[in-house]
Amino acid sequence: MELFPGDRSRAVSRENVEIVRGIYDGWSRNDPEMMGPIDPAIEVYPDPRSAWPGIESCYRGHEGLARYLASIYDAFSEYRAEVEDIRDAGDQVVTLAIERGRGKQSGVPVYIRHTAHIWTLRDGRAVRLDVNWDRDEALRAVGLREQPVPGAPAERRG
Repeated sequence: MELFPGDRSRAVSRENVEIVRGIYDGWSRNDPEMMGPIDPAIEVYPDPRSAWPGIESCYRGHEGLARYLASIYDAFSEYRAEVEDIRDAGDQVVTLAIERGRGKQSGVPVYIRHTAHIWTLRDGRAVRLDVNWDRDEALRAVGLREQPVPGAPAERRG
């Protein structure tokens, strides 16, 4: 049985992509309204390979998301995340992000192009964010791997 007859599921899916795009747009402008489409009980799961001091394995709610972002801003000055590509996976949206900044302690410029953010949406609200340091891995996790991934290492054929 189809839950959304006709184009309804595609329309919801496109809406989810636009919701996530709006979150990043608000984030880039430091607009507190970016929290509007984020569920108050959101769960944020940083990649376990994010091993800098103070990083938690899970952040809950708006306060938790704010703490997670603060941990990033505490580690990097001039930090910004840009959406390089955005992929629709139904109730999930995958953003392939480029992250830039400068290490606060070292002053070394940072350019990261391997990160993917998996957003899970329910009823027009972001309820979960999984941060993944491997774009291919993230896309496989949501069943998307048919398109080339910008910034992913080339596959070796032998």
